[in-house]
Amino acid sequence: MNSLRRPSSLTRSAPPLDEPARVLFLCNSRGLGGGIERYLTAVEETLRAGGADLLRVDMLEPGIGLTPANRARFALRALSTARRFGHADSVITGHANLIPVAAAAVRLTRARLGPVLFYGTDIWSMRRTDRAILRADPILRPVTISSYSAGALSTVGAAPILPPGISPTWRATLLAEASRRRPLPPVPTILSVFRLGDWAGKGAAVLLEAVQSVRATLGPVRLVLAGRGPAPGALHELVSTHPDTELHESPTDKDLARLYATADLFALCTRTLPRGPHASGEGYGIVLLEAQLAGCAVVGPASGGSRDAYQEGVTGQTPVDESAQMLEIVLRGMLADRARLARTGRRAAEWAEAATRPGDYTRSVFTTLTGRLPPTGHDSSTDAHQSIPNQPSGTGARRGGVRPGAPTDLGAS
Repeated sequence: MNSLRRPSSLTRSAPPLDEPARVLFLCNSRGLGGGIERYLTAVEETLRAGGADLLRVDMLEPGIGLTPANRARFALRALSTARRFGHADSVITGHANLIPVAAAAVRLTRARLGPVLFYGTDIWSMRRTDRAILRADPILRPVTISSYSAGALSTVGAAPILPPGISPTWRATLLAEASRRRPLPPVPTILSVFRLGDWAGKGAAVLLEAVQSVRATLGPVRLVLAGRGPAPGALHELVSTHPDTELHESPTDKDLARLYATADLFALCTRTLPRGPHASGEGYGIVLLEAQLAGCAVVGPASGGSRDAYQEGVTGQTPVDESAQMLEIVLRGMLADRARLARTGRRAAEWAEAATRPGDYTRSVFTTLTGRLPPTGHDSSTDAHQSIPNQPSGTGARRGGVRPGAPTDLGAS
């Protein structure tokens, strides 16, 4: 399948175990929000907390657009940084669009590993030249976030799976909300969190249609849409035509945690459109994990990699297809017994707590991205890693799963 690839262990020698891992981290953006940034920030902070000597280089920041000139400036800056950085254990590439720069950087740093991180639509829309470099380069290798996306990458190589991590502080906030027992309000609430500018690809219109049908059978249902704003005018107009529907633009961490914890049900309804300028698809859906940590049962997208993010039939359910009719069946069935739904939410919190333990994530990040174990004192499967810095988790804003107002060719949330 990948006959041109040579084992990287034959081309670079491993460093002494008592030296910190040296990592050059090439990223598509910082400060623009979205699932990819959340994923990369968790990786960065985990490596730093585990003792890695890490230097991050970002292509885009607020106020810096995706133009040919800015791409060229980033390439020059990244290669100059790689030359000054010297020997690296690993050059991590945060997006497939940076593969040509990464291929040069691994030579300049004599890196043993060159993991390239993949998420969702970036796999399907990968440029031919980038795909060819990835297949031929003996150091570069794909790493992805779910079994679904690993299968989509099978033509370029076997991709280890590194699911998204949750900041320990944000995780603790969500679990604390889950532990609070609240009486059920008279009207059930459905919540969906995504970057509001991506409302079409995230299935907001289909969710609104399905909820309208649920109301015809069960009576009043409150629908809350939240995420990084501002929301486009088209979304405001759509929401205004539906009763009992709220739009929360850029909620704070505290407000978002409360929205998760006070919802009866969380629904992520991402559409799968693998081609074209409006490509969309869910590689994982980290908001599903966040909702479960807060004690909320979930409904995941019919397609994509989100089934890795919850337990089908135990902590959540999945529609048969992406139609509003199939989504309405699932929503109506789960909302029909709110006491049972609350019990499902408590099971969701228990499962998500076990699935997101910081120590386990630290070990996975180090072994997958540096080829080394965390130093002694950092390698633990417990929750003792409270020293991991506070990830800028906040706001659906900085969430809203790939899982992009970032430029559309930077992947999905």
